[in-house]
Amino acid sequence: MIEPTYEELRDQLKQAKEKLQSREAKLRELGVTDLEPKPLPPEEKIIIPICHHIKENGRRCGSPAVDDRDYCYFHLNIRGRRLKMARARARGEHWRLELPPLEDLYSVQVGLQQVLDAMSCGQIDRGMGYGMLYGLQQAATNLRLTHDVWQQSGRFENQERITWQGFEEEHGLPQGFDVDTSPDEAFPPPKASPGTITATGEPGVTEDDIELEELLARDPKACVRRAAQLASKYQRRLQHDEHKLARARRIMEAARRNEEASRKAPASVSTEAPRSEVQAVSADAEASATDSGVRKAPQGESNKKDEAAEDAS
Repeated sequence: MIEPTYEELRDQLKQAKEKLQSREAKLRELGVTDLEPKPLPPEEKIIIPICHHIKENGRRCGSPAVDDRDYCYFHLNIRGRRLKMARARARGEHWRLELPPLEDLYSVQVGLQQVLDAMSCGQIDRGMGYGMLYGLQQAATNLRLTHDVWQQSGRFENQERITWQGFEEEHGLPQGFDVDTSPDEAFPPPKASPGTITATGEPGVTEDDIELEELLARDPKACVRRAAQLASKYQRRLQHDEHKLARARRIMEAARRNEEASRKAPASVSTEAPRSEVQAVSADAEASATDSGVRKAPQGESNKKDEAAEDAS
């Protein structure tokens, strides 16, 4: 490429000045007086606050904080749940454990944290807590399955048009009921009277509780596995007790039926003998007594002897 000469550059500069002067003249005719270009404002930096939560390894959570809050959505939600549980415990109110939908491993981890917090604070009994831990373990196992297994597990792909006329009647709902209504709003639980204390019937601290507390402090995963084993053991014990109770009920029912049958059955043998047979037996007894040399005193003589004895006395 050939570079322009000095004369050519001077001509180009002269033409540029003429164009600039003509444009300034047009701007003055339009009433524009400030022809100097204004400097651009400095670019503002976007500051996004991050979560203030400090992890157990000493590092700070790097997630963006919720607007006008000091924590991210995850850690703010955890703090809110713990505060709600503490408020219910302080007021002596019933607290309901609401687990998140178990749709991924993050939700399972949150569920584990909630169950362990509720068990450590005594908000739920050990049997229910162990059962929930076992269910969360099963959910984590299912979520680790491959995508193909999940895709082949669907059995609700029917494309036919169907109607369900008796849906409300079958489920005990009024006609035209909005199924999108929350169950707690549709059927709120009864309000307990003030000062009412619900007895759970739970025994005191056992060796299993001490073992789980030690495992929780040392190895949380081992604590979850041990809790699942204890839940299975308690389930088997409960089934054994239910079998014993059912057997006792069957024994009592059999005894009741036998008692009713014995009351309704007629007498099999009569205890009274016919009068002729009694007379025959007494005659044989008198004959045997006469043959043996023992004579029976007449009834009149026996009465006279009794009267003489009374007069003598």
